[in-house]
Amino acid sequence: MIKIFKKISAFICAGAIACTSLAFSAFADSKQRVYVENNVLTESEINECEKLLAEAADDKGFEFAVYFFKDQTVSDSTVKSYARSLSNQSSNCVAMVVNYGTNYAIVDAHGEVSDKITSSKCTKIFDKYLKSELKDKDNIGAVKAFIKGVKRYTAFITLGMILIGLVGFLIFFCIMYFAVKAKYKFHEKPNTNNYLEGGALEYSVMEDIFIREHTSRTSISSGSGGHGGGGGGHSSGGGHF
Repeated sequence: MIKIFKKISAFICAGAIACTSLAFSAFADSKQRVYVENNVLTESEINECEKLLAEAADDKGFEFAVYFFKDQTVSDSTVKSYARSLSNQSSNCVAMVVNYGTNYAIVDAHGEVSDKITSSKCTKIFDKYLKSELKDKDNIGAVKAFIKGVKRYTAFITLGMILIGLVGFLIFFCIMYFAVKAKYKFHEKPNTNNYLEGGALEYSVMEDIFIREHTSRTSISSGSGGHGGGGGGHSSGGGHF
């Protein structure tokens, strides 16, 4: 009887732990990242976009959010304010707002991510990634393009950085090569027989000692630069499609 009671208790505890884990996972993933008005997106599109944005947020460590609506009476400046309000919901977030009523879209970055996703990068994300998808009314494709563009410009090492590094290395190598060549003229290896006289070999030792000391001072600016602003910066860019 005691053994049966222990087995039942263990089974109940395991079930309770599993239910708690499932409930916690459901609660953790319940954050809304897709906002829609006027039935611009279908229910299946909303679910797919929520999944894509959740995966992107887990991967990058900051939030993603999108807002789709259709209203011909809303001005572009109002859409910009919508984007800023949406990105402000998180301390570190990139948001996209699309108004199919005026065919206008904007990307807004808030927080530390705005140091990488600058206003010019927001505009590039729209031009290079979003515009064609939005023209085709491909909502899921637009969300994928939005995520791809953000990842492209928040990558730790970009193609541009690699090219700049290679060019810098080549310039440094050329400068050092010609500097050494100019200082030490290369010539044929001397014949050691010229130093032998009467079967004797004489060694001469010469030692040069160089002492160099260099001191530099750099002033520290007390002003706060950049648009990161301690995690409160903003950057945005977009256009018509």
